[in-house]
Amino acid sequence: MGYYRAMERNTADRRAVQTYMERSGAGRQGAGSRSRGEQGMRGRGAGIPDIRQEAPRPQNRSYTGTRSAAAQRKLRRRRKRRRQVLGFFRFSVCLLLVFGIAVMVKGGITLAGSLSEALGMRREEEARSPILPEDPLYADEYGERLAELLEINEEARDYVKCYPEREDYKSQPIDLTRELSADTVPLLMQWDKRWGYNAYGSNMIGLAGCGPVCLTMAYLHFTGDISMTPREMAAFVDDNGYYAENAGTKWTLWTEGVEKLGLTGEELSLDEGVMKQALDMGGLVVCSMGPGDFTQEGHFILIRGYDENGFYVNDPNRRSNSSRQWDFDTLRGQIRNLWALYG
Repeated sequence: MGYYRAMERNTADRRAVQTYMERSGAGRQGAGSRSRGEQGMRGRGAGIPDIRQEAPRPQNRSYTGTRSAAAQRKLRRRRKRRRQVLGFFRFSVCLLLVFGIAVMVKGGITLAGSLSEALGMRREEEARSPILPEDPLYADEYGERLAELLEINEEARDYVKCYPEREDYKSQPIDLTRELSADTVPLLMQWDKRWGYNAYGSNMIGLAGCGPVCLTMAYLHFTGDISMTPREMAAFVDDNGYYAENAGTKWTLWTEGVEKLGLTGEELSLDEGVMKQALDMGGLVVCSMGPGDFTQEGHFILIRGYDENGFYVNDPNRRSNSSRQWDFDTLRGQIRNLWALYG
């Protein structure tokens, strides 16, 4: 439309020029000499430029504007496609992430389930499998007791393991020189293979001999006589009637029985000051313990000293209990009775 309007303006301009020229020729020469006016117009028109030839061609603004709009539309289409591609890419990445997380979670759940199942199978297998080796020698009256001992006290593993060879240990000589050479009260274990398989009443020292072993430790400390081993002490207690069937060591051993060995024993009240006084006088304190840190049923321990951090204990069933100190409040709730022993 711009082009045609420009052409119309040019045509109007040419007509205006032509009218002007005609009027100029008519004013000078008169209306009758038309030819001369035309000649004069040609002559005079020789110095006037022909605007039809020299007029610049108008720019096709409409075409130029059309190209710009098309370019803009093309640019918009490119941007739209780019946004669509980016959107699709982002959606794909998010989808992959969600899928990966789902796979990881599923895999973790599966792995946890597998581990749980494996642990369950392991527990079932352990429950089905016996703690003791499948040896006919473990099938006797002590087999179940040995299994219980091993389950609650890992320190006795070697004692339980060597039970089939127990006859080799029952008659071996026992030398307590090394234990007596210590600067403190000797620590002996009831499940020591040197005497643990020997009889104590209808039981074995390793399973029920905490009383005779505590008395052996006290006797060695006061007398230094290494001939009195836990094996001989268990026989002394049983022969003198201080062993009760299905009950273990009688409490009268710590008063009446020790006198037969040349020692003195007296029952104490459950008082921290009384216990410390007995220890300060050079004595030892024997405690009958109930269920707690030392036993599930009944047990004897020997208290050999104390300081500001607590009491020192000789536990004939666990070395770990003997390597730490115990405060009175912890012991008080587990002590059923106690006695002081003097040399």
